[in-house]
This record gives sequence, C-alpha cells and structure tokens, in this order.
Amino acid sequence: MARGSQNGISNNPNGRKAGSNQKLSLSLRSTIIDEVNNNFNDYITKLKSLQDKDYVRCMTELIKLVVPRPLNEEESNAMNINSEFIKRLFDK
Repeated sequence: MARGSQNGISNNPNGRKAGSNQKLSLSLRSTIIDEVNNNFNDYITKLKSLQDKDYVRCMTELIKLVVPRPLNEEESNAMNINSEFIKRLFDK
C-alpha cells in the first residue's frame, strides 16, 4: 500500500495561497541581492580580469538570468489560447 498523498493533493486543505512566495525564496532572494549590492565593484573587477573566452562565457550565463528566454511552440500556443479567451471574456 502506498504511503503519503497523491501528486497535487495536499494534507493541508488551506495550504499556501497559489502564487504566493515561499518564505525561503524571499529570504534567499534578499540574501543574494544584498550580496550583489555589497560586492558589486568586486564582481566587475573580477569579470574584467577574466580572459576573453571566460568573460564571454560568464556574460552569457548572466544574460540568461536577466533576458527572458523565447517561448517554445507549446508555450506560445497556450499563451495565444489564453489571450483569445481573455479577449472573448471582456469584449462583449
């Protein structure tokens, strides 16, 4: 006999509200922001001291964190369906 709950079902019916941030996520995000703010100049100095290939690799990885990735076809189709639904819902 399997133990625990089924996927997607919680033993806490009230649970965390959908879309709300987890405390750990907020704490971790705050720590990272503080670290970057407090050591920003050091990071820039270290980046500038890298060899060209390493600099490009680091910048490429950093850009991935800032620039949103393109949607794949499935995500794009889902977004179009949602947009159409919203238009129909509010355009009477």
